[in-house]
Amino acid sequence: MNYELVLIDDIKPLEMVFKYHLNNLKRMIETDGKIRQPIIIDSDYNIVLDGSHRYIYFLQEGYKYIPVIKVNYKDPHIRVGSHLKHRFLDDGNIKITKEEVIERGLNGNLYPPRTTRHFFTFRKYSINLPLTDIEKSDKRDVSIYISDASLEDEIRHNEKYISEIDEELEELDNYISEQGNTRRYLIKQIMMMKNESFTDLSTV
Repeated sequence: MNYELVLIDDIKPLEMVFKYHLNNLKRMIETDGKIRQPIIIDSDYNIVLDGSHRYIYFLQEGYKYIPVIKVNYKDPHIRVGSHLKHRFLDDGNIKITKEEVIERGLNGNLYPPRTTRHFFTFRKYSINLPLTDIEKSDKRDVSIYISDASLEDEIRHNEKYISEIDEELEELDNYISEQGNTRRYLIKQIMMMKNESFTDLSTV
């Protein structure tokens, strides 16, 4: 999927952001001098589905445009959850719906930082867009979008997010093991068929 530059005033936030994470992101982007990943928005309402901190950075720094990937949020293959493992499993604790996401994006009742986990039908990719190629205006006050979480709160949240990644990796290992077992089973079936050492159930 290709990205495009969209007027930042047309974008609607979905979540608050963390102050320290935003400050770190600002330093990283400006040291690099480029934006490496577009944000992801829904194509109907321009609500930020992925990349809230990058969106607020661009807003804060006065950029008129921001690189985005637009997706059809009605696509049933695009899903939302509250935990990374919901990419693979419905454990009965998926407490967020697409309808609620749209409602919050439109009415400005923002989620706390990193509440949603969106799962798309494509792999995220990197871009190399120099910041100097994006038109700027005056900087903006973004304080209304910044959570009052403390530094310790942010650290704990990152640790929790790491544990989610660990659980997701565990589910991936389970999936790989399952597929490995199926592969070995099929190989054995092929070998038996080639050796004609199987029972033709149709004659039983």
